[in-house]
Amino acid sequence: MARLQSSITNKRNGVVLASLAEDAKGPWQAFKGLMLKSSIPAQYGLVFRPAQGIQTCFMRFPIDLIYFDKQNRVKAIHPAVKPWRFDFVRAAGVVEMNPGSAAAADLQIGDELEFSAPI
Repeated sequence: MARLQSSITNKRNGVVLASLAEDAKGPWQAFKGLMLKSSIPAQYGLVFRPAQGIQTCFMRFPIDLIYFDKQNRVKAIHPAVKPWRFDFVRAAGVVEMNPGSAAAADLQIGDELEFSAPI
């Protein structure tokens, strides 16, 4: 199934968090996520809705996890989560990104994320 593509901007400061964000669609993509990928492009985000927790088994690099609520406000930021970890946060969604992405966008708890319309 095709994934919708969009971008994600931090509304507080106007910084683009992800210039390319894709929604994980279907049970296989939701399970697989970024598993087995050797890398992802800069400013790429994989979005899961809803988020019941994330696992980083079989991942080859750490990732930032950015959890958000139903109003797209940042609920939690877990930077550089290493492979073979489990992270259980209930949220409306989570964005998986390269480590350092949240810090580079000066992302803070409570910031509102703006998801552009799919391309």
